[in-house]
Amino acid sequence: MTAGEIYKSLLVGALSEWENTCDGLIYGDESKEVTRIGVCFKLTAELIDKAKNQGIDMIITHEPTFAQGDKAAEYYGVEKLKHELLKESGIALYRFHDHAHHRENDYIHAGFIRDVGLKIKKKYPIESLGVRRYELDEELTTRELAKRIREKLGVEFVRIVGRDDYLLKTICLGLGGVGFAQISKLFDPGSDLFITGELGEVLVDEYVRDACYFGMEKSVIVLGHYSSEYAGMRYLADELCEKGFDAVFFEGGEVYHGI
Repeated sequence: MTAGEIYKSLLVGALSEWENTCDGLIYGDESKEVTRIGVCFKLTAELIDKAKNQGIDMIITHEPTFAQGDKAAEYYGVEKLKHELLKESGIALYRFHDHAHHRENDYIHAGFIRDVGLKIKKKYPIESLGVRRYELDEELTTRELAKRIREKLGVEFVRIVGRDDYLLKTICLGLGGVGFAQISKLFDPGSDLFITGELGEVLVDEYVRDACYFGMEKSVIVLGHYSSEYAGMRYLADELCEKGFDAVFFEGGEVYHGI
C-alpha cells in the first residue's frame, strides 16, 4: 500500500472527515510504497534518525513536528536542521491528531484506559475534541489512581491538584493540553477528577484549589503532555499490526528530566 492509502485507512471510524484540520501529509510523497510504519507521539530529531536506521518508510505522529508550523514556507535554525534530516531520510510523514480524537473510540483515551487498566462502567457523551467523562467500575481514590498511572505508564512526574483522599465515581479525560474551558467540565456537568497532560497553574490549578477550600471534592492529575497521550499512539501501532501492517511504536519520552 502507498502512504496515502494507509493514511486514508486511518480515517475510517472517524465521526466525520474534516477539511480544516492539522492532519494529513506533512512531508514526503503520498504515493510512496510502504513496507514498514513508525508511530510516535511527537517526531523528534532523534526519532527521525532511529526511523531511518530501522527502515521506516512512513511515520504517523500525533503532535506537530515543527514549532514554526508543519507546513511553513521556510525553516530556520534548529527547525531547518530538522527539516533537512527529514528530507535525507526519504520518509513520508503524516500527522494524525484531530481524527485520532474525533471518533467514538478516541485512540488516545483507548490507549490510556487499556494501559492503566481502568475498569469503565459507562461512557458519557463526548464533551469536546479529546474530552470525555467516564464512570468507573472500581473503587479508587485520586491518590491510588495516580500511583497506578505512575507504575503502569512509567510517569516520573505525577502531580495532584486538590483533594486526593475521596472515592472517585466519574473521571474526565482531557489528555494532552487543556485550558479553563475544558477543566470547567470538572464542575459542570460534573466529575470527580480531571486527568490531563498540561495546563495553566495560575488560573486553572488555583481555581481547583479554591474549590477544595470551599468544601468541594475535586481533583486534577497532571502527567505531562507526552505521558498523558503516548499510550494512545502505542494503541494505534498495535492496531496497525493486528491489521497486518509492519508497524513499530517509537518511545520519545518526556521532554523534562529530574535531578
